[in-house]
Amino acid sequence: MNITLADVRRRQKDPHLAADPTYSTLVMRRISPFLTWFVVRFTPLSADMVTLAAIASGVLAAALLFEPHPAAYFVAVVLLQFAYLCDTSDGEVARIRGTAGKRGSYLDLLGHHIQDRCLWLAASCQLVLLSGMAPAMVALVLFSIAFTNPFGIQARSYVLHTVDLEDPVHGIHRGVVRPGSITPVSLVYYLYRRIAFLWNYPAAMNLFCIAILADAGRFAAIPGAQPLVLPLLLLGFGPTRAAKQFGNAFRLLRRANWT
Repeated sequence: MNITLADVRRRQKDPHLAADPTYSTLVMRRISPFLTWFVVRFTPLSADMVTLAAIASGVLAAALLFEPHPAAYFVAVVLLQFAYLCDTSDGEVARIRGTAGKRGSYLDLLGHHIQDRCLWLAASCQLVLLSGMAPAMVALVLFSIAFTNPFGIQARSYVLHTVDLEDPVHGIHRGVVRPGSITPVSLVYYLYRRIAFLWNYPAAMNLFCIAILADAGRFAAIPGAQPLVLPLLLLGFGPTRAAKQFGNAFRLLRRANWT
């Protein structure tokens, strides 16, 4: 297809992109036009193929985390960032080729979940090994994995035969309104809403990238060192994400959500 880089950038001005996470707006949307232009101009690749490339990159990155070596961990971070770049570009390719639709969005979200679970699997194995297979740590890992899914939202959608507009793992970017009256409960909830994006994609992925780079630095500085920062991140991240899902599930019990 005969298309210029300027054409790709012009097509980025889509209303739904206003919901992009800050990282996507400030970083990836500035880089993705180059990949999108190359794919559309010089290859026959479909948007689905770009999405599958994102999934494959994320899975390969997680596999590299089982090799405690600085180079492997650095390549894992590069692959995770490339996966998100492809995740940003696939929609652009779909809109330019005229193939955008719900099936592509579904495959896109599948990729988020697959990549997410693979990263959790690698970090969970490291945490269990770091603890010397301590039963309490094994139980904590299993608890975190078991309740990481948004079971409340899924159950409500099943009961009401509806589809929620916001994916809880890839939540849309929106402002947080300050409470009108300051109470301990409203203040805690406001602070929670200010940091809630950290549990969503891509912020969660970037947290993992930071931890991976920290462990890569440890491997380079300390011969024979084992992963530490990444499993410790999961130690805090896993239970709090599970707690978030419980909170969302019980919040949906409000009668206002059933009228």
